[in-house]
Formats: sequence, C-alpha cells, structure tokens
Amino acid sequence: MNSIEDQTIALGGILQSCRLVRELAYHGKVENEAAFETCIRALFQFDPKDTADTFGGVAPLQYGLETFHKLLTAQNRQPADTELIRYAVSLIAVTKAFLADDAMSTKVHQRLSALAPSLATHGVDDALMTDLNQLYRESISTLSARIVVNGEKRFLEDPLVSSRIRALLLAGIRATVLWRQVGGNRWLLLLRRGQYLKTAHDLNVTSA
Repeated sequence: MNSIEDQTIALGGILQSCRLVRELAYHGKVENEAAFETCIRALFQFDPKDTADTFGGVAPLQYGLETFHKLLTAQNRQPADTELIRYAVSLIAVTKAFLADDAMSTKVHQRLSALAPSLATHGVDDALMTDLNQLYRESISTLSARIVVNGEKRFLEDPLVSSRIRALLLAGIRATVLWRQVGGNRWLLLLRRGQYLKTAHDLNVTSA
C-alpha cells in the first residue's frame, strides 16, 4: 500500500472510534458491535504486518471509512459531523501529548500486554472494558490535553457506557499513533483532500 492508503486506513480507524463514541454518548449503545470489537482488538495488535492488519483487514473498517468519506463530501455539515471532527482533532492533540511522555507510553503498552490474555480467553467483555477504563483514567486522563465527550447525561454517567467510551478513546489514540507512524499530519488532510476522498471511496467499496 502507498502512504495515502495507509493514512486513509488509519483515519478510518480514528473515525470509527469517534462515531462509536458518539453513539454511546447519545444512545447508550452502538449500532455496529463488530465495528466496536474491531477498534478494541486493534489495541492489542502489537506487531501488525501492515496498517490494515492492525484492524484485521480493511473490511472491519467499513464503518469508519464510510464516515470519513461522508465528512469529505458533505456540502452542509450537520452538528453530528462537526462533533466527529472535533473528536478527531482532539485525539490528534491528545496523542501528541501522549507520545511526548515516554513513561506513560511504556506504562500503557505494558498494561495492554498484561490484559492481552484476558482478551484471548474472554473476548471483548465487560471486565475488559472496566480494565481499559481504569487504564485510561490512570494515564490519558492525567494529560493536559483532553477529549470532552458530549451526550446524554444518563448515558455518560452509566458505568458500563462510560467504560466503553473510554476504551474507544484509547482505541482512537491507537489509530492516531498509527496515522502518525505512516506519515499522517493535518496539513496533508488539507493538501491532498482529493486523494483521500478517492482512496476512502475505493477502500470502502472494496470492503463492502
């Protein structure tokens, strides 16, 4: 794959996490559990063979690629679209701060490695969400850069929903780290919009 394809795949991962966060925050559930599981499992792909392998291939990212394509083609953005963009921008800022803290990066990697056997044995269950929630609170939540999630108060205050949201935010950071690793930056999003649009469309069609 070329760099634009790799970056588009990573952006699909970012926006898949963002879209699922918004669904949980406003509805208390996600529309696509398989997409949710893809995001969480990507956290435990420590040595993928390529960018797509981080997510188990391109097909599991259809939800995110579809979202990316919609945002690139929207003539009149809706409030939900603006919110997704804000989440993505916030993830970029938080990831930059996260990567600047070597001790935190090491700690998160070690904790995820320790949780990997649980994923292998029990899958993406509530206990894993609780552990990822705690990891997020002990690490990402201590950074000066923050991600503010809007939604229905009753869902944001629900322990299981909030745990799933924080787990997805961790997954979003994982995808953002990947995006940076394959050369992604905000200037490229502006300068190569047409290339991203075509690639997102082609990848989404291929994965459908």
